[in-house]
Amino acid sequence: MKAPVDFAPWLGVFETLRVIDGQPLFFAEHRAELGRAIEALGLKSDADFEQARAGLPPLSGRWRWIVTPEETRTLFSEEAAVTVGPLALSVSPVRVGSCNWDARFKTLSHLSHAQAWKTAATPEVILLNEQGQVASASRANIFWRRGEDVFTPAHEAGCRCGVVRAFVCKRQKVETGCFPLSDLLEADEIFLTNSLKGIVSVNSVEGRSLKAFPCADKLREVYAEAVAAQLRA
Repeated sequence: MKAPVDFAPWLGVFETLRVIDGQPLFFAEHRAELGRAIEALGLKSDADFEQARAGLPPLSGRWRWIVTPEETRTLFSEEAAVTVGPLALSVSPVRVGSCNWDARFKTLSHLSHAQAWKTAATPEVILLNEQGQVASASRANIFWRRGEDVFTPAHEAGCRCGVVRAFVCKRQKVETGCFPLSDLLEADEIFLTNSLKGIVSVNSVEGRSLKAFPCADKLREVYAEAVAAQLRA
């Protein structure tokens, strides 16, 4: 039996928000990020996320928005807040395409990132693009510091723009670009950004220990203040 011509399991995007006591964090920023993904993939959605926001239960967890050609839906799951300490990184053999939608946006075709994470020997892994340049981690964006200078891959290298990534770039002088793996492996400090976990330091990369996190520690304080302000609003 032939599949319907409109069967497209790859064609869809999602966005995940952290919710605290019924309050979704960085709501406008996530809506803008979803809008960029929708436009890139040629999708449409007239969903009223403000109305859906009003219907959230007074609980904490994750709120996911999903847009496909057939529908837009939201899913809320209650989850306790997770405090993530420094973690180890290794380099994944899985590669992402720097121009690929599934690298640049949160698409339903999420297999490369999932494969990299599930086959990793460390809690997180570094993903490189087809040119061997640093793209991202499997479930986060990545930053590193060398001396006083902070770096992160450009969107064009194969990473998602990311809400917390944008938060960091607005509050810290950051150089974006297409960087070789050697730049990251020689870093004095590495940290990851993720909407559910915030800003997470790395204490080991490919077996090399990292012990000081001054940049990430400062940014975590600023991020916590921004979250607290949203919860007071």
